[in-house]
Amino acid sequence: MDETPFTPIEVSDSHVSFGVNGEQRTFPRVQLPDPFMQWLIEGRRAMYDLLEGKGTAPFFASHLPVVVTQNRQGPLPFNTGNKGVGVLPLGEQLSSYCDVLEEVLEDTKGKPVEDTLSRRLDAVRRPLDAGHISNRALITLEIFERNTFRNLAEFPLATLHYTDQGPVYLSYQIDAVVEILPPGHPEYRFAFLSRQLFEQDPFHITQTRFPYAYLFHPVAVKDKTPKHRH
Repeated sequence: MDETPFTPIEVSDSHVSFGVNGEQRTFPRVQLPDPFMQWLIEGRRAMYDLLEGKGTAPFFASHLPVVVTQNRQGPLPFNTGNKGVGVLPLGEQLSSYCDVLEEVLEDTKGKPVEDTLSRRLDAVRRPLDAGHISNRALITLEIFERNTFRNLAEFPLATLHYTDQGPVYLSYQIDAVVEILPPGHPEYRFAFLSRQLFEQDPFHITQTRFPYAYLFHPVAVKDKTPKHRH
């Protein structure tokens, strides 16, 4: 792992830990539950189908949780923001899927986006279709380096709050320890290439700089879907 100026994170198969102000904090790593993972994956499938003109999809709630971080400076306790958070292939498959994305990105560069859409969508569908998605990690790219970045650099805990539309209003709270990854890490590479494949499509606000990725290690999950009260 590269040296970074951020709070060091130690990750094992079973635990994740960090130290702040002389205090070491350790959390058990947990798996994201199957219903939540199915919702994440099916949300992506629906959005990819929509981009190809197949069917309809609601607001992409499974990609845009509210990310809550703790303000360690100033009078207000928390910062929130919607972030585009993605899934990751399983560790042993990550490099090969990165190679696929890189090849497709290079082959489609400079061509009209409408002519290459199907091939680009096929590339990002592959790990979903193969069932090669990790249930122990989520990822997003940092763009602006403002409040979320400052907070996580000082105190690497975050909560991701997902809420779907009605009538079910599926909702999950994912508490996570967050690694800030610079370019060069495999997880950063996958997130960056996935974004670059669609950077010029009209549904994105075009960005030119992605200094870091946030790798979320889930340590607690709460199903907050409303239930009938008897």
